[in-house]
Amino acid sequence: MPSSMLFAVNNEGRVFGLSTNGTKWREFPYLGLDFKYLSAVPNFLWAVGGDRQIYVHVHGLDIPIRVKEEAYENQRWYPLDGFSKRLLPTDRYQFSSEDGLIDRTRENIRVPSMAWQWEGDWHIETVMNGEPLDHDGWTYAVDFPATYYSTKQWTSCVRRRKWVRSRKYCAMNSWCAIAPLHKDPTQEPFIDVSVGGQSMNDNQRGLQVWAVTAHGRVMWRNGVSSISPEGSRWNAVPMPASCEVKNISCGATGLVWAVLWSGKALVRTGVSVNTPMGEGWLEVESPDEEVKLSQISVGVSSVWAVTADRRVWFRKGVKGEAAASDELAKGSGWVEMVGDMSLVSVAPNDQVFAVGVDDRSLYFRVGVTAAELTGKRWKSLQAAVQLSRTSSTSSYVHVRQHHSTASLNNSSGSVESIDWLETSRSAPTSLKIQPVWQKPVQPSSLPASEGSVEEPFLFDSENKEEKPQRKLTAWSPIRSVGSLLGLEAKIDTDPHADWDGVVYPERETICEPGWFQADTLWSCVEAGALSLNTQHLPNWFVENTSSDGLETAPWRSKILSDLKRINSKASKGFENYEIAIEMTSCVKTVECRCCLAGQKLPVFEDYILQLEWVGSNSVTVDTATLSVLSLDKALTMCQLSMSEVVCISSCSEPGSPRIAVHTVDTTTKCVVPLRLQFSGDVDHDDWIAYLSSIHAKMSSLEGAPSSCSIWATTQLGDVYAFDHTTVKKQQATSDCLYKTDLSCKQVLSSGTPWEHLLSNGFPPDSVLSISGFIPDNMARFSVNFDCGSESVTALHFNPRFTEECIVRNSHENDNWGNEEREGMLTLTPGGDFDISFHCQEDGFKILVNGIVFTYFEHRIPPQKITTLRIVGQVELHKVVYESKEVIVPMNEMIWKQIGGHLVVVETCSTGVTWGISADNTPYVYTEGWGGAFLGGLQQSGFGIHPMTDTYCCYVYENQRWNPLSGFTSRGLPTDRPMWSDSTGHHKRSKETTRLLSMHWQWITEWSVDFKTPGGVDAEGWQYAVDFSTSYHARKHLTDYVRRRRWVRKCKLTTSGPWAEVGNSKVIDISLQESAGFDAVYIWAVGYNGDALFRKGVSSNNPMGDNWEHVPCDQVLLSISCGFFNQVWAVTRNGSLYWRFGITASNPKGDVWEIVEPPKGSQMKKVSVARWAVWALDNDGHLFVRREVTPVFPEGTHWQSVPNIGCDSYVDISASGDEVWVIISEGMVCRRTGVSCENPAGSGWDKGLKANWQYMSVRSYTSKTLPRNR
Repeated sequence: MPSSMLFAVNNEGRVFGLSTNGTKWREFPYLGLDFKYLSAVPNFLWAVGGDRQIYVHVHGLDIPIRVKEEAYENQRWYPLDGFSKRLLPTDRYQFSSEDGLIDRTRENIRVPSMAWQWEGDWHIETVMNGEPLDHDGWTYAVDFPATYYSTKQWTSCVRRRKWVRSRKYCAMNSWCAIAPLHKDPTQEPFIDVSVGGQSMNDNQRGLQVWAVTAHGRVMWRNGVSSISPEGSRWNAVPMPASCEVKNISCGATGLVWAVLWSGKALVRTGVSVNTPMGEGWLEVESPDEEVKLSQISVGVSSVWAVTADRRVWFRKGVKGEAAASDELAKGSGWVEMVGDMSLVSVAPNDQVFAVGVDDRSLYFRVGVTAAELTGKRWKSLQAAVQLSRTSSTSSYVHVRQHHSTASLNNSSGSVESIDWLETSRSAPTSLKIQPVWQKPVQPSSLPASEGSVEEPFLFDSENKEEKPQRKLTAWSPIRSVGSLLGLEAKIDTDPHADWDGVVYPERETICEPGWFQADTLWSCVEAGALSLNTQHLPNWFVENTSSDGLETAPWRSKILSDLKRINSKASKGFENYEIAIEMTSCVKTVECRCCLAGQKLPVFEDYILQLEWVGSNSVTVDTATLSVLSLDKALTMCQLSMSEVVCISSCSEPGSPRIAVHTVDTTTKCVVPLRLQFSGDVDHDDWIAYLSSIHAKMSSLEGAPSSCSIWATTQLGDVYAFDHTTVKKQQATSDCLYKTDLSCKQVLSSGTPWEHLLSNGFPPDSVLSISGFIPDNMARFSVNFDCGSESVTALHFNPRFTEECIVRNSHENDNWGNEEREGMLTLTPGGDFDISFHCQEDGFKILVNGIVFTYFEHRIPPQKITTLRIVGQVELHKVVYESKEVIVPMNEMIWKQIGGHLVVVETCSTGVTWGISADNTPYVYTEGWGGAFLGGLQQSGFGIHPMTDTYCCYVYENQRWNPLSGFTSRGLPTDRPMWSDSTGHHKRSKETTRLLSMHWQWITEWSVDFKTPGGVDAEGWQYAVDFSTSYHARKHLTDYVRRRRWVRKCKLTTSGPWAEVGNSKVIDISLQESAGFDAVYIWAVGYNGDALFRKGVSSNNPMGDNWEHVPCDQVLLSISCGFFNQVWAVTRNGSLYWRFGITASNPKGDVWEIVEPPKGSQMKKVSVARWAVWALDNDGHLFVRREVTPVFPEGTHWQSVPNIGCDSYVDISASGDEVWVIISEGMVCRRTGVSCENPAGSGWDKGLKANWQYMSVRSYTSKTLPRNR
C-alpha cells in the first residue's frame, strides 16, 4: 500500500509528520504560529492554531487542484436581426449553466478566495461530443431544451456556445487560514475541529468538516471537497437545549460524536449524502456517572474515548457504515481499557494511537482487528524526532528511551520490518537542502496572493550557517472572503519567496546526525490520514539501541569458520557417488466436478482429479500428467500431459470456484477447455497453485518474464505474461534464423487445400522448405503465398505435368499477372520433391531438389504475405519455416500467471512494467513471481508485496408508472426484472449478490449511488420514456419508467510482485522507451482526467521520481505514447488529441492539437504504433489512422477495420509492427500483414480464447526495422 502519514503536535505547538515508509518524525517548517489540535484525512490537514482560528494544509497531491468554470452563451434567431442576444422573457439567461437554470454571467464568476488563481482568460470550447466545431463554437437547436447539433439547419431557432476558464488552487503545501465566524476573530474563536467523511458511500470527493467554538456551538463547513479544500461557508448546527460542546470527532464514514462540557456525549443522526449535516442528536451517557468524558475519536466500527481521570474507554456495538441507523451509530455500551492516556486517535481502519499521561509519549494499540476491535495492549512508538533550532528542546543531544510503559503492563513484541520503495512526489524542482518529502514550488506556480504563510527553510542541526529569516507579520484572517493566506511574498525582497515547505513521505536514508530521539513531549496525535497494514507494520517500534558487537566478535567468526571447514571435510570424496533416490514421484488427488473439453453445454459431473509429476529432485519436474478419473477410478475420462498445457486460469463465478486448463488442441480448435469446479475456495487455491507451479517448472518459465514479454489481464484481475525466451532458444539456428516445423504430414485431397498461417509473415531473409511425394496420376499442384486471403497472392508456384512446365505468377485485384514459364520441369510424378523459397529484397529465389531453379521478382511487397496455401493431391512430408524473428504460433503461446490483481498492465521494450488496479491505484512491477496465487509453493519472496483492491457491485432497481399508484415495482409482463443488472437482461438483487471468493470482503452496506452516469434526482432516480431508452435526472411528462442504482463496495486482500506508486489515482497509462537514452517516458491520465508525465523513470529506477502535470482543457480518458515522440489522447467526450512539440529536451511537449475522429464515432482508446495510430470507439469498432509520419504525425485520414465475425473489439495494443486485440468473446487476436507499405495489415490470427480483458504488446519485438519514409 502507498505511504501514508501519522501527524502529531508537541508541547510547543509544532506539527510533525511520520511516514509509514520511514522511521523519523519530520517537523513542519515553523512559521511563528503554534497549533493546538489536528485533524487529518489523506492529503488534507485541518488544525486549530494558537490564535484559535482554523487552518487547512493541502499536501502530497501530484495533480494540481484545477476547476474548470463553464458558461453557456445563448442566442435566439429573429427574422430581421438573425441570431441576437435578445431573448424571450421565458428563455434562459444570456449566460447560463448547461441546463439554463443558473445565471453564469462571466463577470460575476470569481475565484472563491485568494488561494485560487485564474489560468488564462475566458475562451470558447470548440469541441462537442468529440466532434470539432467551427472557430466560433456555436451549436444549434430548435429550442433551448432540445438536442444541439454542430451545423445550422433551417429549423434552428436558437444557438449556444460554451465559454470555459480554469482556476487553480495555489496554496498547495502551505497553511491556509479559514475565514472566522465574525469580523472580530476573537468574538467567537474555535476550540476544536474534525475532518472525515472520506469513505462515505458515493462521496468520494466530498469531505465532512465539523468545528466547535468557544461558545460551545457546533459548526459544519459547507462545500469542502478534494477540489474545494477550503469549502464555502460555516453553517451552525442546531443543538439541544443547554448543550455546549467541547470536543467533536467525525469518522471516515461520516459518523459524528461530540463531547459536552457536562461530560456526556452526543451522536449525530441522519448523516448521509443527501443530508450531510445530519438531522438530530442522540445523547449517550458517560461510562461512569462520577467521571466525565473529555475527548473522543471515531473510527469506522469503533469509538474510543478518554475521561477526565485519563481512563480510556471503548464503545462497543458501533457500526459507522450504517450510521443512518440510530442504534448502530450510538453503540451499546462502554468497555474500559487498560492504561491511562490523555488523548486517543482512531485511524480509518480502526487502528488506535494515543498520547501517554505522565511521559507524554505516543502509543499504538497492538492487535486491533475486525474481529477484535479492542486490541490487546499498548506499545510505544520509537521514532527519531527532528529538532529545529527554534525548539526549546534542541539543546538535548542525548538519546533517551521511553521507560514509562510499566504502568501499561507492556511486553516487548517482535516487529516485522518491510522494505518499501519510494512513493510518488510532486513535480516542483529541488532545493539544496531538502529531504525527499519536501519539494519547492516555482514562483510562477505560487502566485503572490495575500496570506500565503510559507517558510521553506528546512531546519537542520548540521546547518551551521545562519540563514536570514523573513519577518513574520501579524495574521489578518478577517480580511478573507472564505479564506486568506498571510502576507504577500515579494520575490525581489524575500530571499525565500521561491521556496516552500512541502509534506511528502521520504525515501528512507541512513539516520544522519541531527536526528534525535529526544525528550519530546507530545500533546496531540492524529491518525485520520493513516492507512496502516497490521500484517506489515512500519519500522516505528524498533528501539534505537546500539549494537553490542556480538555479531562481529572474533570468537563468533572463528566458530562459523570452523563449522564450514568441518562440513567441507566431511563431504569431501563423495562428489562422484550417485544420488540414493534418482527420481521422485508425487500424486495429488481431489474429488471435484469437471466439464470435459469440447463440450458445448456446461455439464459438470463428479470425477476424481489426479495430478502426478515426476522429477529428479524436489525442485525440477520432468514429466507431469493431469487425469480425470471416474469416481471408482476404473475409467480414465481425460488425460493431459502438462507439456501440452498453454494456460491455467481461474474462471470462477460467485459460489463456483473453477479452473480452466487450456491446451494446444483446445486453442487450435477454438473449443471449450477442460474446466474444474471445486467444492470451496481452499481447494481452488490449492490446485491453481500446484498446477501453475508444475506447469512453470516443466516449461522452464519460473521467475520473472523477460523484457520482451506480452502482458495481459483477465476479467477476474489475474495478471499473465507470455515470454518467448524458451521458444527462442529452441528455434535458434547457427545462421541467425529461427526454424520450426509446420505440422503437415497428410495427403491432400483435390478439393481441400492445406493452409498454414506464417506467424512472422514472409519478409526478406525468410525461408520456406517443402518436401513430399508426388502421386503418379498427378496433373498439377501449386504453392501459394497469400496476402490475407486468396484474392491476393504474392507468388503462385504451379508445376503442371501435362504441360511440362512450372508457372510462376501473382494475383491481385481479381486479375492474374504475366505468367513466367521459363525453366525445365525437374519434378516427376511418382517421386519425391524438395522445394525451397528464399525471400530476398528484390524477389524470391526458388530451389528445386537443391538446385537453383529460378528467380521471381516481387510484384507485391513480401511484407504483406500472411499465409502459405498448397493446392493439389500431393503427400506432404515436411514443411520447414525459417524467419529472422522467433516464430510463435498463436495456439502454442504459453501464458504464465505472474501474481497480483490488476485491471490494466502496460510495458515497454526495456522491461519496465506498470499496472493499474480496479480502484485506480498505479503499481510498478518488481521483477518477482508469485504471491497469493502460489500459496505455500512460493520459493522466493523477492519483490512480493501485499496488495489491496476495491470494487463496486451495482444493482439496478426498476419501476414503472401507472395512473393509480404512480411509480411502483409492478411492471408489464414484457418489462425487465424489477431488480436487474445494467442491461436489464439478468435478474439481480441485493440479497443474491455474492462475493467472488473468500479473499473478498464487504466493506460497505448497500446504498443508493448518487454518482450514476447521466445524473440523478434527490432520491437517486433516473427517468426515461421506456427502459430501453436513455435516462435523465429530471422527470418529464412523457417519462413512464425510472431506475436507480445501488452500490456496495468490497475489498480484496492479496499479494504479488507489484509495488504501489505514490498517492495519485490514475485511469490509464502508457510507456515508451526513449531512443538513445536510458529513460522511459510514462504518460498517464489522472483520476480527474488530467494528463501526467512521470519523471526519472529508467530500467534502473522503474518507479521514477514524481509526476508532473501537463495541462489540457479537456478531460482525458485514454493516452498512448509511441514512436517518433508521439503522444495521443482520447477525451471523455470521445474526441482525439495529439501532443505537439515533444522532443528529447522537451519530453512534455508544448500544446494539444485536436484530431477529428471518424465521423459518427466516439473514441474510447488509442494506441500508437510505428506506422499508424489505432483507435477503438465506444461501439467496439476499430479504426486506423493512415499516413502517420514524423513530418506529419497527425496523419491524414481514418480507415475502418472490419470486425472479426460478429464480435466487437474490446481492447487494442499496438507497437511497432505488432497490433493485437481482444474481441468480445474473450479471444486474443494478432494483426497480420502489418508493414510500412501496409500499416493497416491484412488479416487476423486467432489465439487463446479465455476471459481476457486487457493486454500490452509494447515490449514485443517487431519484425521489421524502421525505414526512411
